[in-house]
Amino acid sequence: MRSRSTFLYDQCRTCRSLPLLPYRARRPRSLEYCHGRASVGERFNSDMPPSTVSSRHFYQNETLLEYAARSARPVSLRQLAFFGLKLTNEKIIQSANFVRQELPTRMAHRIHDMQSLPYSVVRNNHISSVYELYYHSFNTIRRFPVIKTLEDNDLFCDVLRELLTHHTAVIPHLVMGVIECSDLIDSKRMDSFMESMLRSRISRRVLTEQHIALTDAFLKDPNFKPSDQVGQVFFQCSAADVVRQCDALARSLTQSSYEDILIPELVFEGDVSTKFAYVASHLRYIVGEILRNTFEASLERYQAMRILPAPVLVTISDAPQHVIFRFSDQAGGIPPEIIPYLWSFVKGPRSMIRHHNFEQVPALEAIVEELEASVGHATGQKKPISSLASLTTRSPTLRLGMGLPMSKIYAEFWGGKIAVKSIDGFGCDVFLHISKLGNESRFVQENNI
Repeated sequence: MRSRSTFLYDQCRTCRSLPLLPYRARRPRSLEYCHGRASVGERFNSDMPPSTVSSRHFYQNETLLEYAARSARPVSLRQLAFFGLKLTNEKIIQSANFVRQELPTRMAHRIHDMQSLPYSVVRNNHISSVYELYYHSFNTIRRFPVIKTLEDNDLFCDVLRELLTHHTAVIPHLVMGVIECSDLIDSKRMDSFMESMLRSRISRRVLTEQHIALTDAFLKDPNFKPSDQVGQVFFQCSAADVVRQCDALARSLTQSSYEDILIPELVFEGDVSTKFAYVASHLRYIVGEILRNTFEASLERYQAMRILPAPVLVTISDAPQHVIFRFSDQAGGIPPEIIPYLWSFVKGPRSMIRHHNFEQVPALEAIVEELEASVGHATGQKKPISSLASLTTRSPTLRLGMGLPMSKIYAEFWGGKIAVKSIDGFGCDVFLHISKLGNESRFVQENNI
């Protein structure tokens, strides 16, 4: 009788001989049109089998094992910033090949994680969609030839943009999948899986978007000399200005959904002139989710009373190693039955409501431009948004229940943290710590691959 290890090895050899099955996205065709990328969808989705997840394909192959055995190379915010201070042909090509080698390694780790789940979980419609997408992207990038010229890099950037477009569907599929599989696997293990998937997703997007941004800047002006921004990294990110921008956006979003409402004003105190280097889109997402939660809670508490809601106190502290934000509201606090599940993607009293809401979200990148798109959708105005943004059809009234868990991942990504203190019946204090220049590479290397 053959041993299990011999059987799996034979399966690996069999899988390696199978032709690569192209990716078929499990999402409506209209998504390609809303991204203006119909040709991409047609190219990937024509004449394709319904699924690449089968009992044979699911087994690991030697190529995947080889990549999964590699370690991701550490990247810090400091390195991202200073690499792009002076761009040359050689540096652009060096950056391209780094991304070309690093993305398959990081994706192989996540594919391996999915293969480590019970097969019944990966067979879930939503999880299998993510598996198919990752496997397709892994093979697409690893097979791209070595980049030797700027023309090669242009083609590579086109491939990266296409894959970024397809990956906007990952978060809704992941969340719906883990909710549907919550009874098949321990919730702590599933939350850990979700966190590792999302951290890795952020790391890959940072590398990818940074390379595309540097490429675009160099092609526009080869003598480009950045002043306060290198790609996605802002050297002079103003703490107070970011909060004010997020306040205006969250306020517009709330007002677009409800009529004749009273929204609390913000009152600033502390080191309001603090500036620091950071990826501004990450900070705007975190702060935007905190303020939106505050406004929604205030709406529920004060709307019936018809009185002006108490202001939100925003305290900013410029500490030696961190910039610290505190958001203090008087919106009634968090219901006690919700607190144990505050950071969970899987369990909670409202999980099925969240699942229903996610069914109405075709794509989600979890960036602040998502909110801008939602405001434009609700008010009938078309707002120009960056290439990072996903033009979703998400209704502003939909509550997805992932704002705080995602904010925690974003905060921890560069060595920060987020904490919530709730006083039932009174309000909440949310503490956000941002690591200055985020030069703790170990977070990217060990936790975000």
